[in-house]
Amino acid sequence: MNYKKYIFQSLVVLGALALSLVIDGVRAGVETAIGSDVSANELRAITVESWDRDYSGGGYGWEVHTDKDTKTRGPYQPVASNLQAEREVKLIKGTPADIKENIGRDDVRILGVKFAFTFPGYHVVTIRPPAVDHYIVERPRPYLNELALAENYKARSCYQNPALSNVFRTQRAQMIDCIVGVELPGEVHQISVWVLGRGNEYTLEGWVEDWKGDTHIFKFGSIDFVGWRPMTITIPKYVPQEVDSFPQIKTLVFKQFKIRSTPETSLETVYVFFDELRILTNIFEPHFDGAQIDFDRADCETKNRLIKLLRQHARRPEIYELRDCSKAPGPAQPIAEEQPTQPTQPQQ
Repeated sequence: MNYKKYIFQSLVVLGALALSLVIDGVRAGVETAIGSDVSANELRAITVESWDRDYSGGGYGWEVHTDKDTKTRGPYQPVASNLQAEREVKLIKGTPADIKENIGRDDVRILGVKFAFTFPGYHVVTIRPPAVDHYIVERPRPYLNELALAENYKARSCYQNPALSNVFRTQRAQMIDCIVGVELPGEVHQISVWVLGRGNEYTLEGWVEDWKGDTHIFKFGSIDFVGWRPMTITIPKYVPQEVDSFPQIKTLVFKQFKIRSTPETSLETVYVFFDELRILTNIFEPHFDGAQIDFDRADCETKNRLIKLLRQHARRPEIYELRDCSKAPGPAQPIAEEQPTQPTQPQQ
């Protein structure tokens, strides 16, 4: 056997493989002057919703609706029923036994959902966050600004607490969408959720909105099983999550679950439970020489929002320091010219 030829062929194969990995790993857009090494891929599993805290103020956590609900005015009612359907939602103490870090804690909860239909058919159950500040995401829509101008539209805050708003204070017509959902930090690869099923013949979907405003529907699969099970979806490459400018990452928003039946689905009362909505994500964001320069306070606060998102989920949050936006440049002011200093005369 020609060992030299074998070694040469092996090196060629390894070199081609390494080149393909480099090409696949390169991200378009913003890069540092000297490039990035493998640490640029900060891939982490992050819990974005545990249902351990109640932001609804009513003990139900998220909202549940069916396509057979009677349309009524007023605040959301976690318990509702009519002649065609019933549904109820609440937070309950508990956790899957496989989530070891939750075992023995008294403050962990799961989302419990109950529903039933009178007649067979293609029924739909929607499970979504309540429209409160914690689940609000502001999305500027620059491509709709012409429409905003025609309607004499002025930018507004999506939050009940205006201090949470990232909208620029400007007289320019600016279209802002107020999205209700869970913002997903970083470049998301997968989304998973723990589901406790009881053998009911329904299927589970997840709805995700990208930064352009398009909604993508992904199928977790059937919940026709008994006990806790993690269910996972993979985010395809065609879902836009980055641009060629800073900040490069444009976050996705998880908007809701949908549970669907078919005419063959049995009509018994359904109990299903959810815990630990997680993502597998790359939270690396390039930092470059000049990122510390602010044009004004709005520019500073926009970068602080990105830093807060990174800090919340980074492995070393202390390296991401928030900027003091009170020191950002204000309006232009005349700059006094410095008088040239006169050379001192030597003493006689």
